[in-house]
Amino acid sequence: MKTKNTLFYKIAGVLTLLFVLLAFLITKTSTRLSEDYHNEISQGLNKDVSKFIVEEIQGLYNGDTVVEAKMGKLMHHVMATNPATEVYLLDLEGNILKHVAMNKEVKAKKINLEPIKEFIAKDGNTFVKGDDPKLPGTKKIFSAAPYLFNNQKVGYIYTIVGGNDYDTLIKKHEASYIRKLSVRTILYALFAALLVALLFIYIITRNFNKIISAFKSFKEGNHDARVTGVEHGEMGLLANTYNDMASTIQNNIEELQSVDKLRKELIANISHDLRTPIASIQGFVETILIKGDELNNEEKTRYMEIVLKNSERLKKLVNDLFELSILEANQKKLQPEAIQMAEIIQDIADKYRIITKNKGININTIYSKDLPLVYADIALIDRALQNIIDNAIKHCKAGDVVTLELTRDNNYVSIKVADTGSGISSQELPFIFERYRKGKFYSDAEKGSGLGLAIVKKIMDLHNATINVTSTLNQGTQFYFNLPINPHSV
Repeated sequence: MKTKNTLFYKIAGVLTLLFVLLAFLITKTSTRLSEDYHNEISQGLNKDVSKFIVEEIQGLYNGDTVVEAKMGKLMHHVMATNPATEVYLLDLEGNILKHVAMNKEVKAKKINLEPIKEFIAKDGNTFVKGDDPKLPGTKKIFSAAPYLFNNQKVGYIYTIVGGNDYDTLIKKHEASYIRKLSVRTILYALFAALLVALLFIYIITRNFNKIISAFKSFKEGNHDARVTGVEHGEMGLLANTYNDMASTIQNNIEELQSVDKLRKELIANISHDLRTPIASIQGFVETILIKGDELNNEEKTRYMEIVLKNSERLKKLVNDLFELSILEANQKKLQPEAIQMAEIIQDIADKYRIITKNKGININTIYSKDLPLVYADIALIDRALQNIIDNAIKHCKAGDVVTLELTRDNNYVSIKVADTGSGISSQELPFIFERYRKGKFYSDAEKGSGLGLAIVKKIMDLHNATINVTSTLNQGTQFYFNLPINPHSV
């Protein structure tokens, strides 16, 4: 199914909406500003009209009555100068006493005096609109002046400049003006929107191209491909997410490759070691069955001892494999408790003394009796120590010494197993905890499964402990690790 370019449609929709909104606002604002500008100019040019009327028509109003003859003169004067002008005589309360206004009927009876007073106070040098008597609720530009009788203000002359004829003319040309302005505005807005869109799309596509390029490179096998130079905003978040994902995938691939390599090595090595004791057992059993009557008791006993020895080796190999599998699958749960390490190493030393004595190897323990308890799984720690001691004994010969030592190290008890055996080469030392890493010291098939130290490492990992090893060829090896002190024994 073809994926729709929804991002393009979203961007296009947003830009179109912004363009229409921008064009409308610019047109509306330009029309309003143009109208206000024209009105302000008109009001400024006609600000003294009311003053002229006051000077021209004297004796029109004395504060009580309006002289009709003077009204006739006012009408004649207005008609002669500008028939579109509307003139209103107001009393001090703003009531309309008389007016000269053509065409439409005057509907208002009173005018708000606040704009008039503001206009007079600033001598017409301000842009202000007043009431339109013919259309109550609307505002018009005007001219105003106080009307005096015997040097006393008795009312106001209020003049609407332009009147209805002016409005009609404005309406007539307004549509044409708006059309022209809109076309111009649309062109300007379109050009501005085009520039913004190009810049916006350039920035997005530039970052997208970097991300897509990294994706393609990763897909083609370059697992080191990462997005660079994209750090901010949503694109930066996308780039960082991809980089994190690529690093995780790369690590997983490398880990899987390593695990697969180890798996192949493990299968090959285990197959070889299983084949050896099985072949030995099978060969001697067949010999006993075929030549049973020809063999003397001494030969039969020796053959059976070989079969038993290989059976035990096979059993140990299978048990170690099973135990390591459980540890690696995290199916083994710790059961920590407060334990006395001095008792543990003493019991282990006593158990191994029979074996070491027969080989001429001494096993010693060094510890202080006042050491605090540690918090660990006693069965797993016991197994780890046995594996380490087995490894030490295999590297020792008659006259060598294996030492188990405990010391206090702040909030930990340090456990060290040292031997004076043949040691481990510096080339093999970094790999001794890997599964089935035997090296030359395990070349003899009877010397172990090659899984003992791998099991030790897994046991230490379960305890969040680090096991370290130092060794010198022909001088000996030291294994040491720390276990936390039981908090209740401090």
